Amino acid sequence: MTVASQTLAEHHRRCEELFAAARRAAGAADWSALPGCVNTLREALLEHFHYEEDRLFPLYEESSGNEGATEKFCAQHDDMRATLWVLATLSPSDDRQRYRAELAELEAAFDEHAAEEERRMYPEFERLLRNR
Repeated sequence: MTVASQTLAEHHRRCEELFAAARRAAGAADWSALPGCVNTLREALLEHFHYEEDRLFPLYEESSGNEGATEKFCAQHDDMRATLWVLATLSPSDDRQRYRAELAELEAAFDEHAAEEERRMYPEFERLLRNR
């Protein structure tokens, strides 16, 4: 596994751990801890998006010669950013059901995104970026 795939895998594992912590806080109805969990998760997700969009995706598109090959992943990032914004504007203690639903939606979107990256992009990253 190259550095790119290792870094992505580490990002995905870290985010999965943070989603689990947020789920535990929500499940325990710990409304005072939940915003902190989601804030930490938000920072990890944004760091992951930044790494991909600013470093990895341009290199991938240049190496593959397939301009626009990562547009779908960037659009998924934008959708998740929108959900993060919604979570930042909600108070979990005021609207528990919606907060939990938005968090679950974000986690499902991230899981799908990460699985597709791992299935489709990792092998391409390995092949194209092997010598970089």
